[in-house]
Amino acid sequence: MEHTQLQHLWQQYLDDKLPPAELPVLLEMLRNEAHPEALLQPIDQALAGNTYAQPVDEEDKNRIFQSILQQAALQEGATKVVPIRKRLSPWKAVAAAVVLLLTITVSYRLLYNRHTPNNITATDIRFRYDHQPGGNKAILTLADGSSVTLDSTSGGILAKQNGTNVLQQKAGEIAYDPSAQASTTVVYNTVTTPRGGQFQIMLPDGSHVWLNAASSIRFPTTFTGTTRKVELTGEAYFEVAQNPSQPFTVTVAGVAVKVLGTHFNINAYNDEPAVNTTLLEGSVMVAHQGKEAIIKPGQQASVKEGITVKDHVDIDALMAWKNGRFSYNEMDIHGIMRQISRWYDVDVVFEDNINDSYTMEISRNVPLSKLLKFMEISGGAHFEMKEKKIIVRK
Repeated sequence: MEHTQLQHLWQQYLDDKLPPAELPVLLEMLRNEAHPEALLQPIDQALAGNTYAQPVDEEDKNRIFQSILQQAALQEGATKVVPIRKRLSPWKAVAAAVVLLLTITVSYRLLYNRHTPNNITATDIRFRYDHQPGGNKAILTLADGSSVTLDSTSGGILAKQNGTNVLQQKAGEIAYDPSAQASTTVVYNTVTTPRGGQFQIMLPDGSHVWLNAASSIRFPTTFTGTTRKVELTGEAYFEVAQNPSQPFTVTVAGVAVKVLGTHFNINAYNDEPAVNTTLLEGSVMVAHQGKEAIIKPGQQASVKEGITVKDHVDIDALMAWKNGRFSYNEMDIHGIMRQISRWYDVDVVFEDNINDSYTMEISRNVPLSKLLKFMEISGGAHFEMKEKKIIVRK
């Protein structure tokens, strides 16, 4: 009977039809549920969109679960929270799924969204200046200094540069189509993304570049001679078209990355501690101040005072930005907030000395408030948004 009641109350909650008087009953049943398999079906449905935060290891899941229940109980006026009973199977078998659903529904809806316009809580007031995620936007600077605004809606021929057509064939990407009459004179174009922007470029040789927020790439409209050279600021992922007779070189912040044809990522923001080149496929040579290092897939060359090669880096986490995700594995909060600043076009101010690390994954397409709220229940930091500024406190 109790098991059936839990399913009924849970479904009412998911449908946003749970009477307020039944909420404490549901919370208590969730704390004491010995058969969480009953919640698997609504869990599958809730996660179908794959747009919400996903805690990673079991320690984090249990900590987040406990935190959610404590905050939810306190929201209902409780003065003492009953700890969750320790369970073995079947909790371990489905704990991840239960916690994911609780994270999505209880933390996002119960703790922050159950209010009327005349009853805004202190928590909601902290996030009244919300920000939407970035998107496809950039500026194309042509050889004559004129500029073209790029977004997801432009289409067709945008410009002609020395006989090369600049096209936008799909949302968020431009391509260079050299014609048979292309001039041998070398002229350069630059694509620059603002904070809160990203864009893709198909270079004249067929190489594909994904440009992250607050970044730029300068390149010739036609590759001539014995080399292909481009200049980068910020971060970009490259899939270089193979051409052994014409090696490809990326120069960034005094570092040269030389390749024939390969897939790699370069992170070289001015506010990051090092220039990091991470290899996914092929082979590249990283050169800096007369020193060189060749890296293999799964390795990263980090350039600071010298060149350090790291083995077995977390490729999925490093490439999450290209795939529309934030992904962190014991990432320090300062590094996370730098990424948030660039993607949501906000400034970050730390009012306290905080050195938390986070292991989590979340879509880059959620509003900033949802990301910050999840971080609050995942760690010890607290956030407040003031127009285009995030205040970080203990």
